[in-house]
Amino acid sequence: MTSFLQNDLLTEKRPRLRICGTVEGIPTLQVADVLDVTQLGALVEHEDTFPPQSLCLLQLGTNGDLSTIRCRVVHSRVSSVRPDGGLYCETMVEFLDVSPAAERALRNIVQSFGTKGGVESGGP
Repeated sequence: MTSFLQNDLLTEKRPRLRICGTVEGIPTLQVADVLDVTQLGALVEHEDTFPPQSLCLLQLGTNGDLSTIRCRVVHSRVSSVRPDGGLYCETMVEFLDVSPAAERALRNIVQSFGTKGGVESGGP
C-alpha cells in the first residue's frame, strides 16, 4: 500500500477510498472517488463495473487508520469514457458489515460532504 493511502485517503477534493470487487471473475483493487455517501451506502466512481448483487470490500482511511467494510453492489455502470479510452464507472454499494472504527471513518466522510453543501440526507 502506498504511503498516500496509508496516511489519509481523504486528502483529495473528493474523498477517496479503495474498492475491491470482481471484474470478469477476477478480484481487482482500485482507488475510487466518493460521489455520495450515507451511513447505509455509497456511490463511488472508479474503473470497471462490478456485477450487481456481488460482494465487494471498501477500504477507507482517516487520520492514518484503515477500515474495511463488506458491501453488496446495488448497481454498477459506465458513466463516461476518458480521453485515453479508459472508463469511468459509477458503482452504488450497500454497507453490510460496519465495524465501530469503520463507522467513525464513515461519519468523517459524511461530515466532509456536509461541509461542501450538504448531501448527508441524499445518497444511497
